[in-house]
Amino acid sequence: MEPNTLKVKYVQIHDEALHDSWGDLRIVHVSDLHLAGWSKKVARLAQRINRLSPDIICVTGDLGQWNTKATEVVKFFEKLDSRYGTYAVLGDSDTSSGLTRCFYCHESGNIHRLRKEPVILRDTCKSVKLSGKSMTVCGISPQTGEIPQEVLSLWRNKVRKTHPPDLPILVLSHFSGAWAELPPRERVLWLSGNTHGGQIWTPGWLRPLIFRGKDYAHLKGLFRRGEHCWLYVNEGIGTTRCFPFRIGVPPEITVIEIKGGSKQKTGPHV
Repeated sequence: MEPNTLKVKYVQIHDEALHDSWGDLRIVHVSDLHLAGWSKKVARLAQRINRLSPDIICVTGDLGQWNTKATEVVKFFEKLDSRYGTYAVLGDSDTSSGLTRCFYCHESGNIHRLRKEPVILRDTCKSVKLSGKSMTVCGISPQTGEIPQEVLSLWRNKVRKTHPPDLPILVLSHFSGAWAELPPRERVLWLSGNTHGGQIWTPGWLRPLIFRGKDYAHLKGLFRRGEHCWLYVNEGIGTTRCFPFRIGVPPEITVIEIKGGSKQKTGPHV
């Protein structure tokens, strides 16, 4: 039920600090692909993403189904087209898949050379040239992302040590739990997945009883702390092999538009 449907969700973030650094920007965000092979469905997904005219494409982990050949993921990435490139991080499904995960680590994997960009980021940052501006994209590995204190250490000792405190940063992480530990004064847009939006619709009052852990405190959607510290949790595309169903939570492509002004209507303060 519903794993073959697809919704496109549009989100506008009105934030002068982000807009001053990045300008008008269209980010297409997908997560939890769980690709098990090439198919017409996967080809249509790539086409749908491209038709949204993305400035930048972000993929936040669980690229392949567990123990799937990474070449299937590479084929999907090769079909994507955006103005400034595609950037991704791995998820726990990717790093627990035996020897297949090594494909993501070595130069023999063409995924590292697509458009001459290191599209998969592991606890590293990349400066992306925009039209007359620039953006810093930082990717957090799933091994680090699962432990908030490890993320905070990485943030202090590697990210902010080399970037001014007032510089907005686009963060990609499969897990969202560490976002709530960042100082609310940070200027960040943090993109995550992992939760699949619950994969089965549940009423709000029931969710805290079912979904436990820091990641599930922010199950899906847009959140804000302070004035410029943003989180978006994507509901994902695929499903796990052990539970190949979605009920009331269809696969999601998110279009996030960065705008100036203060007309923000979406995104609760938390």
